[in-house]
Amino acid sequence: MAKLGWGAAAACALATACGSGGGSAAAPGTQAPALATATLSRNGFTYYAAAQGMAPDVWDISADEAGNVYAAAGDAILAKRRADDAFHRFDAASAGITPNCDEGRTRACPVVSVGGAAAGVAVFGLQGLGTDGDSDPDWWLDSGGADVLRFDGDKLSRVRHVQVSGMPHQFCMDHSPGPCSIGDATWEKGRRKVRQVLRIAVNHAAGRVQYGDVWMAGTHGTFNVLVANPAARGWNDLSSQFATLPRIEDRKFVWEHDHPAMTAWATINGVKQLAFLTGNSTAIAIDPTTGDPWAANETRLASKRGYGAETAGWEAAMWPPWTPDELGSFLDVWPDPHPADPQQFDAMDPAWMDAVSSLSFCDDGTLWIASSLHGLARRATGRCGSGSGGAGSAAGTAGGGRSRRSRRRRTPPLHRRGTSRSTGGRRRGSSTSRRRRAASARAA
Repeated sequence: MAKLGWGAAAACALATACGSGGGSAAAPGTQAPALATATLSRNGFTYYAAAQGMAPDVWDISADEAGNVYAAAGDAILAKRRADDAFHRFDAASAGITPNCDEGRTRACPVVSVGGAAAGVAVFGLQGLGTDGDSDPDWWLDSGGADVLRFDGDKLSRVRHVQVSGMPHQFCMDHSPGPCSIGDATWEKGRRKVRQVLRIAVNHAAGRVQYGDVWMAGTHGTFNVLVANPAARGWNDLSSQFATLPRIEDRKFVWEHDHPAMTAWATINGVKQLAFLTGNSTAIAIDPTTGDPWAANETRLASKRGYGAETAGWEAAMWPPWTPDELGSFLDVWPDPHPADPQQFDAMDPAWMDAVSSLSFCDDGTLWIASSLHGLARRATGRCGSGSGGAGSAAGTAGGGRSRRSRRRRTPPLHRRGTSRSTGGRRRGSSTSRRRRAASARAA
């Protein structure tokens, strides 16, 4: 099968309308970038420090398929060609980052994640305002998202903006299928949950229809994808039906969302309560042996099993699945207790929450799982990095058990009601609604 290109033509195809209206396309930045030069090279390491122009707070780094390197650094982006020693440093304006972090759309949100794509292309995640509240100010709901940028070795330019939101007229704010009450914002303007894109994984499976898919993890939604090659995959584009909605083209080819969320007792802001735990997601990676993405929120890990084998694989169910007992749902890497009295469980207890911060695969399918509270675990299908621990071993906690240490997390957890998924214009019942119906049936 011929390689499905991710160059200039493919990038325009993914954007669907390079140079279209609504503020999605931008001219290359006109401000000359500064240079960040190497501070020191020693013992095989090269160091870049603030004194030589490097940003002091680098959140994420990634390389594209040509070896160009990109760094996400809050109010700055750094980029360099493979053969260069110095990074070009761009502010948000000169990089072409979408300004949507104030009501007047004059200020860009912090750049907090990056995924290198095809040669000269990278996707940058933005930290929008708020978490997932449907009643937040309208301009908060439209903040953040991601920008696809092109790098020519000297300057950056924006290909398109990506708003990780669903199309209108899919369901109501309470996740019922409609008709909705007058003024229901979710029905009229679509679901807008994932404003903070905290981690990005790009599909590099050349020659496959999934090549170029951009998986994004963030607030509330753990699995979201900007779909590449949509015409070849039967994508149902509804954007033309809502052409009067500002910047609707920024949602084209965006599928949102799934999350390995369970309903459990948790102490939130000092109050013990039953909550639907969607969490923040900073960990997502693609299994090179199956093509399936894996991702985690603060309590559970899951994969979209079968995505890599399906043309429209974003519809793949999560594995392990949700279970009616809730606590057995999805994959609990550092196993929780299952008390007889559910109220004795506390999902936010630092000893119990997994707090997965990052995922990384070896080429044999071995998955490394990093936690901000419990150290490191390995889900081994091969021998990558294996020692005497064997498959499924853990490091950082004696015996692979739980650590009782508590650390301050960079971003707080969120605990909102939400649905599992929505598609490109397809109306679906939510997993939350199914759970409520199941709970009602059990109560009856």
